[in-house]
Amino acid sequence: MFWLLLVLLMAFALSRCWPKTRLIVLGMSWLIALFYFFWRITIIPFHHGWWSFFFGMLLFIAEMLGLLTFFIFQYLFSGTYRPKQKGLDVFEETKLPCVDVLICTYNEPLYLLEMTIAASMNLDYPDDRLNVYVCDDGHRKQLQDLCTRYGVHYLTREDNQGAKAGNINHALTKIHGELFAVLDADMIPKQSFLKRTVGYFHDEHMAFVQTPQVYYNQDVYQYHLQKHMPNEQDFFMRDIQMARASKGAVLHVGTNALFRRSMVMEIGGYPTCSITEDMAVGMLLQAKGYGSMLINEELVFGLSATTLPELIKQRDRWCRGNLQVLRHLNPLFSKGLSFAQKIAYVDGVLYWFCNLQKLIFILCPLLFFLFDLMLLDTSLDQLLHYYVPYASAQLLVNRCMSAQTRNMRWGHYYEMVMAPYLSYSILKEIFHVKTKFNVTSKEVRQERYVFQYMLILPHLFLFILTLMAWGIAVWRWQQGQLLFSACMINFFWSAYNLTGMLIAIRAAWQKPILRKTERLSFSDAPVIKLISRNGSVEGKITDLSGQGCGIRLMQKKPFDINGILFIKWQEQALPCKVVRHRHDMLAVCFFELNPIQFRFVMHHFCDLLSTYYDVGKKQEYAKESIKRS
Repeated sequence: MFWLLLVLLMAFALSRCWPKTRLIVLGMSWLIALFYFFWRITIIPFHHGWWSFFFGMLLFIAEMLGLLTFFIFQYLFSGTYRPKQKGLDVFEETKLPCVDVLICTYNEPLYLLEMTIAASMNLDYPDDRLNVYVCDDGHRKQLQDLCTRYGVHYLTREDNQGAKAGNINHALTKIHGELFAVLDADMIPKQSFLKRTVGYFHDEHMAFVQTPQVYYNQDVYQYHLQKHMPNEQDFFMRDIQMARASKGAVLHVGTNALFRRSMVMEIGGYPTCSITEDMAVGMLLQAKGYGSMLINEELVFGLSATTLPELIKQRDRWCRGNLQVLRHLNPLFSKGLSFAQKIAYVDGVLYWFCNLQKLIFILCPLLFFLFDLMLLDTSLDQLLHYYVPYASAQLLVNRCMSAQTRNMRWGHYYEMVMAPYLSYSILKEIFHVKTKFNVTSKEVRQERYVFQYMLILPHLFLFILTLMAWGIAVWRWQQGQLLFSACMINFFWSAYNLTGMLIAIRAAWQKPILRKTERLSFSDAPVIKLISRNGSVEGKITDLSGQGCGIRLMQKKPFDINGILFIKWQEQALPCKVVRHRHDMLAVCFFELNPIQFRFVMHHFCDLLSTYYDVGKKQEYAKESIKRS
């Protein structure tokens, strides 16, 4: 096995210079994995009692699930994805399709919706072929008034049947455009969103074009761990989605996508059998033989969950929704899907079952320490001989395919945090336990540090149990009841698990969240004039949000900062109030901006939008690309 590992290491080194050689990396890793599989069968503890056999088989099944997902991962990543680049110039100007932008909302704060509405109205697309609709399942008069102010369409319905899917289906009966875009309430589109996506609908068989969900704020891990690291969702949105796209199996993620309305109507609208209607509608369109594409560019930016409770709530909904799709629209038996598409959708469901796998991996070394259950009937030498090459192959393949967005260490931490909760979500769905539908809150403010111990009771319990197991193992080893080599294997295994538990405990230590909206910094601060009752002073805007901005004064002279001030910025005079000041720095909030003024602010805000961590992913296009407009 070690000579195979040596060849794999050489192929990996070559792949850093010649990417095409990564196929050798994949081939060698398959061979190593197969050797490991056939050896692994031979060390199931058949002759060490029923409990050892039962948990040994459980561990074997968990490992085989991991092996299956490893094979699927390599299969999906074996392809390349370089679409042709198409702009609006593929259409004659008079034949540009009409586009309806649907902003779906339930209970999100109005200031977030106003940002999305203004950004949608700023899209670089002919006004006579663009309509914005706010689809409100919260039945709010204030939101209706806001839509009237901006001159956009307001849609609501008598009930909330079907949740978001029902909301969109209701909108589909009211709109008339050839294409429609779906945006969540907090998803802010860049001006180029339609210019970069509409051109692909020149192909009459194109059903939808998906762009990744990316975030301009810090996620739970980035915020609480203070690590310069990718967003937890980047691996799926930027890497796995591109791998799926190479197989024609792009997953619709519920927002940031453009659809051909007639094709969605043909399949009966959005399915309401699942709380993840996004996955279902994309799969049904692909099963009809219609095309789907990913444009792996940062064209729409949203807000990531910044607290552990909201993250758990969100992942619970996604997990249960995917299992519902499996139950009602099983991709394995879905007519029309290709083999590659079926594999991609099955992989999406298997991902959630890996949380049960993680729990088994946590419990196994503890079972050895506490109850002397033999789960692997092998020697240390044999284990190292087969397992080290297998684990190394997984590590190298991961680095070869997704080094910028995910590594095995952070994957371990993410899975450890979520495994207890998502395992419970799986069991709820298997046994049809009814639970309330929850929308992830995008407005979370926290005035002080809070330790959310109730959320991590499972991790605290496992942490304490691990320490107790170590103490018991030391005593039993001293009594001659345990082999030293077996103790060391299980010690390092449980210590690896313990690191993930510590990350979960740290993520539950909620830091204060004081700002309602994210402030984005200027690299080239624009010069403005700040006007008050007793004169004016020049300054530079250092950062900007949808609610206000930071200003650094450029002149030292008497200036009244009380009352209503005006920021003279280009052709606009924006009313504002000073909320904090220190030396030459002012923090101001905007005051009763009209729609024209707010659209002006959002124009500049959208120009500043970028991800907190740049993974460096760029969409590669085919050389024979069509010149864009």
